[in-house]
Amino acid sequence: MGFSPQPLKHLKRAAACCIFALFLAGTCRAEPLTVGFLAGGGGLGDQSYNDMTWLGLAKAREKYGIRLFFSEAQENDTSRQAALDRLLASGTKVVVCNGAGLLPVIKKTAAEKPEIYFIINDYLVTGYDNIVSTTFANHEGAFLAGVLAGSMTHSQRIGFIGGVEMCAIHSFRQGFTEGVRYANPKARVISRFIAKAGNYRGFSNPNAGYAIASTLYDQDADIIFAVAGLSGNGIIQAARTHNRYVIGVDADQDHMARGLILTSMVKRLDRASFMEVEKILNHRFQPGESEYNLANGGVSLSPMRYTRELIPDAVHQQLKRVESKIITGELTVSHCREVSP
Repeated sequence: MGFSPQPLKHLKRAAACCIFALFLAGTCRAEPLTVGFLAGGGGLGDQSYNDMTWLGLAKAREKYGIRLFFSEAQENDTSRQAALDRLLASGTKVVVCNGAGLLPVIKKTAAEKPEIYFIINDYLVTGYDNIVSTTFANHEGAFLAGVLAGSMTHSQRIGFIGGVEMCAIHSFRQGFTEGVRYANPKARVISRFIAKAGNYRGFSNPNAGYAIASTLYDQDADIIFAVAGLSGNGIIQAARTHNRYVIGVDADQDHMARGLILTSMVKRLDRASFMEVEKILNHRFQPGESEYNLANGGVSLSPMRYTRELIPDAVHQQLKRVESKIITGELTVSHCREVSP
């Protein structure tokens, strides 16, 4: 018994349609995720906060082939909204941003566009299904930096310069001060801030950082912890001018003044940004808080490539012991915690 050619023709047509549909589906799945980095506080090139974030996103681009865009905002909401709109116009589906200054425009847009994912680094926002906030145990890393500073000071006067007088920076200050006292009860920490709360220009003013640091060095501070974003570059320049020690922040800044940057308290914004984008790619996005601390490698001290030999072995060993105590909970460090609903 033979087969009619008509059913075969229909079967071939149906098979061709299925293959075409599968091709289209494959094409859709292959469409790369578009990620936009919305940067404030000095933009790229700060060798600190923003550059660390970009490194993580660039790693995601290299590994997963995401499309990556960058938009920089000035320190006002009109500029911030325009910068965000540029990213969205480019097809961005995931927006990554750093810190509190961008929050008003981010929260407004997140409410209006629930299909867009937002990754906010270093500031806790709750109540949005499409926002994840990475938080960092700044106080834990700063405590270790304080132990090092307290162990290495000769003048017993140590400076702390924060970019803006705000909760996140106070966590650094509190942890650092407690670490100094833990290692050296005789030492005094002198705190200064470049800008008042709400004025985020404090993170992008190297001249102000240089002036404040110079004053502290002139007042016999022999180590300064710079927690000021791009402004920290001015503080590091002051350390070179005065031939005094400084401690960097966010990125490994040790190369910026070799032998004078005792260490950098590294906040792994690169790791956090990469991992949160990876979660979205793997359909594991979780809104709310995503914590990074000493235990999971979210914060650490730099390897001290240019100062390791200047620091006594006993101090290196003490740092290891203190880190272990913080991770196990034997030692608790104070910090400031602020939540934006």
